[in-house]
Amino acid sequence: MKIGILTFHRGINAGGFLQAKGLSSFLISRGHQVELIDYTNAAQKRLDHESIYRTRHPLRLLNNIRKKRSYLRAIATLPIGVNIESGEHLSALDYDCVVFGSDEIWNICNPFSAGDLTFFGGGMGAGPKISYAPSFGSTSLDDPRLASLSPLLAGFEAISVRDENSLAIVESLTGRRPDLVVDPVLLSKPDRPIKNAKTAGAIGAYLMGPSEHDVQRVCRYAAEAGKDLCSIGYHYSWAARNIAFCDPTDVPGLLAGCDLVVTNTFHGVVFSLKNRLPFIIVSHPSKDQKINTFRR
Repeated sequence: MKIGILTFHRGINAGGFLQAKGLSSFLISRGHQVELIDYTNAAQKRLDHESIYRTRHPLRLLNNIRKKRSYLRAIATLPIGVNIESGEHLSALDYDCVVFGSDEIWNICNPFSAGDLTFFGGGMGAGPKISYAPSFGSTSLDDPRLASLSPLLAGFEAISVRDENSLAIVESLTGRRPDLVVDPVLLSKPDRPIKNAKTAGAIGAYLMGPSEHDVQRVCRYAAEAGKDLCSIGYHYSWAARNIAFCDPTDVPGLLAGCDLVVTNTFHGVVFSLKNRLPFIIVSHPSKDQKINTFRR
């Protein structure tokens, strides 16, 4: 079967890259011909550009550019298919099935998806489509914008999601109870990544946009433990070490080298559990829905 996958595969985010790699690799291992549909909307392009160039610090800008290039090299190893500019082009693609997911492609509060109906099959027409592990993220069940999605979701032959909030939303909109499934990163066997010496002896901070209160708590915890804080994937002035410039495939090894992982992200928890790393979860309003389901 020839399968197209529509997800966030071009973001400068290790979780997004590894979930795309995980799902495509799993389907290929089952004998399918698989491509990642190369679609990136205007909001994604703008936000990725801003994340690279918004700093005024020359060295940090250089590292951001290097990080972007390392991601482009990694993305080039994925089974990338045809580039499309809008959902209307989906119908013209020669796939036996299109899989939507995973990641927060259905989160209408996420600026990257920005309510883009392409991620719900908008414009695709009658072609066969299913979802695997997408998330509505921080979208609440009573959000009035959800009503317009009901006819689009009704056109899916099968729907699965990765958290209970998304399950409740889909059930409310369609009257069908979707399957609750694991993130694609977990579809492959657990492995032990080679520990990266750069993070040895440190507490690894895999944190996205932590609050000032959480930063203080994490710094206090590290000080009491007598260990350095090493930020992985993001640059923070409060971290004793920063490894913001890294290939997405390096992240599991960097985390494995740490004595402990502190994270507020869904994939930070996924990486830690899959690779049997000790970790602490820091609450984050946009991530708690997904993480809490995963913990249960």
